Amino acid sequence: MRVLIVDDEPLARRRLEILLSRRAWVEIAGAVGDGRTALERLSKDPVDVLLLDIQMPGLDGLELAHALRNRQGPEIIFVTAYDRHAVDAFKAAAVDYLLKPVDPDRLDEALGRARHARAARDAQARADELEALVHTLRGSDADSVIWVRDRTGQVRIDTARIDWIAAEGDYVRIHCGEQSWLQRATLSGYEERLDRRLFLRVHRSFLVNLRSVERISTEPSGAKALHLPGGRKVRVGRNYEPAVNSAFSRIG
Repeated sequence: MRVLIVDDEPLARRRLEILLSRRAWVEIAGAVGDGRTALERLSKDPVDVLLLDIQMPGLDGLELAHALRNRQGPEIIFVTAYDRHAVDAFKAAAVDYLLKPVDPDRLDEALGRARHARAARDAQARADELEALVHTLRGSDADSVIWVRDRTGQVRIDTARIDWIAAEGDYVRIHCGEQSWLQRATLSGYEERLDRRLFLRVHRSFLVNLRSVERISTEPSGAKALHLPGGRKVRVGRNYEPAVNSAFSRIG
């Protein structure tokens, strides 16, 4: 299990490194001193668990946790000297909350919770993707149909009707006109299944049907935005702009 330590106190980082190094099943992915550096690091090198301090300069621990909520990100264990942030920490979907100085037994307990939470999330996503695949293969056209779950059962959707799919934490929301379905699955899973000639990842959190794009605009920041049915506007991530430009140049 790969663990990243995020704490602005060098001595606190070193103590956690020592404790983790004694656990053969843990790989220390690194130790950084602030939330912004951690966010940049995670975009390039995902990990399984964050050991995260709360009070840090710039982007603090709670802000970092909220920034990661809409991604398929790591499990978060807060490690702090103060107990007053516990409620906010669990609202940010933390799996545990440790007080400094960290007790080794409590650390093992927290890491065990993180490992089980990670395994359960991965298993559920794989099961949902497999179930959807089975339903799709039973359809008349496996390339143009997906099945989604709603409160009453399973719904068959022609993929051409899908306007965009958005990541929402451990779920994705599939939008078709004014209808939407929340599914426990991954955006990457749908990206693999859908026709890549029609569906394009334009942001870390958005997969868009190119045929549903009504207009492309440029934001004051210089970033591109795609305008979709219903007045929805999706900002294009900087790293995805070349692929978006290439796709629409081919269409043009």
